[in-house]
Amino acid sequence: MKKIFLVLFAGFLLLSPHFGGNTASATYLHAAENISISEPIYGDAYLLAGNGSVDADIFGDLYIVGGNVEVNGNIEEDLVVGGGKVVIFGDIGGDLRIIGGQVAVYGNVGEDIVGVSGQLDISSDTTVGGNVITGAGLMTVDGRIKNNLRGAFGVIFLNGQVDGNVTLSVEDSFVIADDAIIGGNLHYSALLETKVPEGVVQGETTFNKFQRDALFEDLTFLLLMQKLLSFLAMLFLLLVFVIFIPKTLASSAVATRKNILKSFGVGLLTVIGILVGSIILMMTVVGISFAMMALAGALILFYFARIFAAAWLASYIVDFEQKIPRWKLFGVVALGILFYYLLGMIPFHIGRILTIILFLIGAGSLILVGVEHLKFLRAKNKL
Repeated sequence: MKKIFLVLFAGFLLLSPHFGGNTASATYLHAAENISISEPIYGDAYLLAGNGSVDADIFGDLYIVGGNVEVNGNIEEDLVVGGGKVVIFGDIGGDLRIIGGQVAVYGNVGEDIVGVSGQLDISSDTTVGGNVITGAGLMTVDGRIKNNLRGAFGVIFLNGQVDGNVTLSVEDSFVIADDAIIGGNLHYSALLETKVPEGVVQGETTFNKFQRDALFEDLTFLLLMQKLLSFLAMLFLLLVFVIFIPKTLASSAVATRKNILKSFGVGLLTVIGILVGSIILMMTVVGISFAMMALAGALILFYFARIFAAAWLASYIVDFEQKIPRWKLFGVVALGILFYYLLGMIPFHIGRILTIILFLIGAGSLILVGVEHLKFLRAKNKL
């Protein structure tokens, strides 16, 4: 499962609108089970590790993914991090972007904090120079945020200072300390109104109680039904694959697991090729019909690719290199499809980006299987 997370996060960085900007004169790349950086790096650093520790300063951006990540050195520009447990003691000159389980920030952040996490703690020694825009199950703000705080939370404790506005959506509990400071307005939505100590909010306070009116319930029901029908359709398509081409499905998952980046790259190039080719064809009268055929093929690819992506995910549960019965193949790949749909429910467009990455991996896997099949037919003189 660790490899899955690394690939998804790497793809997230690739598709991020901030990724691929200006870089320093040197780039440091390293991947290992355990990584410890004890010497300064003069440029951008990209690290993939089971356990990663950065004890020296990075004079550029730092991109790091790991099960456990600890950053003790200072980061001159941005820090982009993904991990199960993330602890940051060093100062960050630019943005801090996070996808993590348990995240604690003890150093200063020059600009914004943006991300999604299970738990996010901003210590009393921390000053954030920009905004904090995040979603978390549990959020604690003990330090200072110089601009605005915006996000969606299960539980949030506001004990520190926010110089700008606070805009929150709270599922469970919102607790404000007596000595907390909000320099702007407080606007929050929740099931229950919280007690706001006198003098904490310098601007206006607005409370919006969640309303589960009929329209909201109807929209939620329709969305739920659409997701359910789509999921059932994918299961039916999976059943067809398991009945007619179980070996192809299993072998593609094994091949993808051995070379994930190749599948991702092939899928990305395929999608780009279809889109660019269709646009070019539509510029001519003769080419419009061919463009429509290409887009129809892309639609078929969209559905098939999700099956192959789910099979790749399932290969981390069951060894597909061993012979397994069809019912077991169907069951584990169905779990992969369910995981695919659950990923898409992650807020702040993160889920959409992750499902796009999975789709590209699945599309690449499907294309590579097709190429291998053509090679086989050609070798047998059947083409």
